[in-house]
Amino acid sequence: MSKNDIVSVISEYTRLSPKGGRLWGLCPFHSERTASFSVSPDKQLFHCFSCKAGGTVTNFIMQAENLSYSDAVRFLAQRVGMEMPDEVNDEKLRMEKALRDRLYDANKAAAKFYCKQLLSDAGARAREYLLGRGIDGKTAVRFGLGYSPAEWDALFAHLSEQGFTREELIKAGLCVAGRKDEGKTFDFFRDRLMFPIINDRGSVLGFGGRTLEKGGEPKYINTGDTPVYNKRHNVYAINMMKGKKLDELIMCEGYMDVISLHQHGVDNAVASLGTALTARQAKLIGRFASRAVYAYDGDSAGQKAMLRGVDILSENSVEPRVMVIPGGLDPDEFIRKYGREAFLALKDSTITAVQFKLNYIEKETGLDTADGRQNYATRACELLSRLAPVERDRYVKVVSERSGIGADIIREQCGIAAASPHEEEHRLSGAVYKRQHEFDNRIKTEVLLAACLLFSRAARTQIKQLSDYSERLFTDSGLIELVRALDRADASGGETELRVLVSELGENSSEAVGSAAARSEEIDEPLETAAECIRALLLDAGEARMLALSERIKLETDPAARSELLKEQMELLGEIRKLKSR
Repeated sequence: MSKNDIVSVISEYTRLSPKGGRLWGLCPFHSERTASFSVSPDKQLFHCFSCKAGGTVTNFIMQAENLSYSDAVRFLAQRVGMEMPDEVNDEKLRMEKALRDRLYDANKAAAKFYCKQLLSDAGARAREYLLGRGIDGKTAVRFGLGYSPAEWDALFAHLSEQGFTREELIKAGLCVAGRKDEGKTFDFFRDRLMFPIINDRGSVLGFGGRTLEKGGEPKYINTGDTPVYNKRHNVYAINMMKGKKLDELIMCEGYMDVISLHQHGVDNAVASLGTALTARQAKLIGRFASRAVYAYDGDSAGQKAMLRGVDILSENSVEPRVMVIPGGLDPDEFIRKYGREAFLALKDSTITAVQFKLNYIEKETGLDTADGRQNYATRACELLSRLAPVERDRYVKVVSERSGIGADIIREQCGIAAASPHEEEHRLSGAVYKRQHEFDNRIKTEVLLAACLLFSRAARTQIKQLSDYSERLFTDSGLIELVRALDRADASGGETELRVLVSELGENSSEAVGSAAARSEEIDEPLETAAECIRALLLDAGEARMLALSERIKLETDPAARSELLKEQMELLGEIRKLKSR
């Protein structure tokens, strides 16, 4: 991508200023006031020290424009008037792009077919259903709603006439091969109200289909993973947000919740495609708004999805809020019953993620018994111990009042939970919270070791000759990919150009490579730094083994086996002492 200089490309998204040999700016992927986003012109790499995004110009465009790798390459090539860059497999990408374009076209043609069917005599029941839910024709057209006929192969016959092949329609998830006779082809969606799923660029990716039969199961079926659609990467109705300046998005569970809110003038509603929010979806949400208001159903599944979802939003620099809808109603039911103003009033009284979790703990433990209040306080303190001191103090009074335990004791309990020396798992309604301090430190050390390897080929050769060096020191999959790619490049004898090397790695490696490349510029003595990293990583592994051995010794009842474990523990203790004395 030599003609797409990374500084020129990124400058179109954020303002960059020189400082200390790099260029710095506000990260375009999350909200911040102090610049933590850096660009290295010589290495043609970027890295955000806050949200950890990083990689080449291709990785930047993938995240900034929410594109696949091949589409990002095409985007950059078209930007400079090229067909394809030299550093990728042109033919392979052309074939991938050609298939994706055909599947997009097939989905678009299917959406038009479904829309036409909704207006036909066959779509009468679907129209009646929408009117019964308060959805008018204008809203139905705006969302591209449709109807899939009850016939076994109506769509297949129609799209075949338009030149789409059976293989293309199956790959798009529109049709399926017969179970008993694989030579036959059937429509995947039949006799259902259809919801097209459209990305922020206006392409139809797939569909959701709702049964019109009372008590029909499954109520909803959705397009499975295809070359153009993955529900974990997309957000329903995000296409409606393009071009708007938004402070927040309202996150719903289902298609009808979103459509009903838009029908009533709440036009910043979207839905996760399934209840479990993913990091990729959170990043996509963050491109449009800095805050997301959860408006999920009040049932158990919805509550549990929010418990994990608020953390995923926070981890991806989106402020989470939670709307408490009374009476166990979903957003569609509430706004149809009470109207837009009442819904907006609810939105304006949202609670924080911490408040939501405290409320959930209270429901689980109960406060009408002494044991329940103690259990509530213990679990609440485990939650508060993970907060910054200022934020923690905000909720100490709340926990004290609800549990009847003095605020000073609550603060003391929070301190005990925060100071626990062991990594603990705290289960909160199915979500698992782990103490990450030790893990994060290890990953930082692995990144620094990888940075030493990136320093130069000569430094890499020396580091690999250290007696304790091994690829097994790395646990992060992205760093392992990087190390293996460096090994392959060294074995070939050619020059190791980092941006070309990164283009050959998987998408998951971009963050690791960006972090390592950023750190490599800070290193003066790569061999000494690498040796210290190796020592630290070996110590970490040794102490983890020591802890595991201690647990095994506690549980072992056989004297002979216990003796062997003690012997192994003493040998390991000697190794740890040697490492510490270096």
